[in-house]
Amino acid sequence: MSETRYAPAIPLPPYGYVPGHGLPHPVNDPAGHLYSARASAHEQLVSIATLAENVRWLYALDLFNSGFYWEAHEVWESFWNTFGRTTSEAKFVQGLIHLAAAALKIREGKPTGVTRHTKRSSELLGDLKSASVGGTLALEPESIAAVVAELEGYTPACWHTSRTPAVRVLSANVRLAD
Repeated sequence: MSETRYAPAIPLPPYGYVPGHGLPHPVNDPAGHLYSARASAHEQLVSIATLAENVRWLYALDLFNSGFYWEAHEVWESFWNTFGRTTSEAKFVQGLIHLAAAALKIREGKPTGVTRHTKRSSELLGDLKSASVGGTLALEPESIAAVVAELEGYTPACWHTSRTPAVRVLSANVRLAD
């Protein structure tokens, strides 16, 4: 679990959803931890210039860094839609969504999904060392590159399919840019 929280006022979910692991679907099941949640990024005005101060964006980082990959994916998807799905910012967010999906596929024990989502994430994120979009979205490119490298380095022998609520799969956290 991550030690640094960016949005500590918002509690983390009681479990990290993994399809097929017996816990209620967070949104569709009345017992799900997001069933009654209505807030989404596209219901709010989002300015890229103030993204580092947007509590939903910060919460998505907390979710990802704490191992809540499905939940981070959901929050980032609302930003992807808000940014227009085809803009450079939207494509970068889509790359983050694929990072979360790859980590989730590790928990599901689906090696093909891990490889596919990691590859797509790398394509969407591009050259992170020279990426200006990562900086625009208030993220540190080196931290994202470390997560991508970690996913690319996984072998079936290290894939974790635990059914526990939150298990660290990735050791590299996505960090805010200074």
